[in-house]
Amino acid sequence: MKSIILSLFHLSFFVLFSSCSSTHTPFAVVDTNRALEYTMDGKHLFTYNYAVTYPPQGVDTVYKRSGFIHPLRTLEGEVLTNCSPADHYHHFGLWYAWTKTTFEENEIDFWNLYKKQGTVRFRQFVEVQPDGFSAVLDHVAYPDSTKEKIAMTEQLKIRVGKPKQRGYYIDYHTMLRCATSAPVVLESYRYGGICIRVCESWNGQTTEMLTSEGLDRNNADGSLARWCYFQKKPGKDDACILIVPYPSNLNYPEPIRVWNDKANNSRGDLMWNFSPTKRQSFTLHPDQELRLSYRIYVLDESINASTAEALAKEVI
Repeated sequence: MKSIILSLFHLSFFVLFSSCSSTHTPFAVVDTNRALEYTMDGKHLFTYNYAVTYPPQGVDTVYKRSGFIHPLRTLEGEVLTNCSPADHYHHFGLWYAWTKTTFEENEIDFWNLYKKQGTVRFRQFVEVQPDGFSAVLDHVAYPDSTKEKIAMTEQLKIRVGKPKQRGYYIDYHTMLRCATSAPVVLESYRYGGICIRVCESWNGQTTEMLTSEGLDRNNADGSLARWCYFQKKPGKDDACILIVPYPSNLNYPEPIRVWNDKANNSRGDLMWNFSPTKRQSFTLHPDQELRLSYRIYVLDESINASTAEALAKEVI
């Protein structure tokens, strides 16, 4: 009897072990020593640049930055983001920074790098997995000067998943803490936080935008939204970016900043930003933390308001 029980135990263990070892994940990551490159079933999804990236040759190196996503791709390989374009060298694909802040009674702009007031730097990874990573970033005041000081530390967690639609999503979780005994005021300002600069070919003629409140690109700026998508007009190469703030976020539904279709001398390029402090400031105290989360769907198909609502409910 004892031998039978042992045999059954060994068989059960073998089945369990075989089942676990054969579990397949469609996601994979390659570390190039400058960036993490994520794929799904062998198709490139996005690149997280953790090494310092410099602007084009001949441009002031003040526009260097680390810790951002570019390129962001569809499964079909279309690049959806724009990095360091000539009109705004401080735009970095999909990135995160605060614009108007107060630290130690001084204005610190972590977004507009030419001011030399602040920047964001990748420090280290906490973990790297096939379906995402966790990292620490520093929000640095007075960079590259004798006064350089870390004002805030950021814990970033990225996870990738598969929706029912053709495509993928990125869960983007960020948590800010003060790095010193001084508070940091995220002042009320028209943009700041998570942002995406979309590729040049996605302009006012080729795309359409819709928010949860039924507003298009020319009416969305300054409004509140539970979700917002930007997609190609229906055609043979459909693609869509849908961003959904989590209901737990500060000042949800969140205000958004959207360039209208006449932006950049009527070229129609798009910079799009969920900015929770657009309407009111927030003071981050040393004993506090600010958590913000977003789900970013990258789809190889066009959607409508009903589909966006259904996808938004999946993050609640």
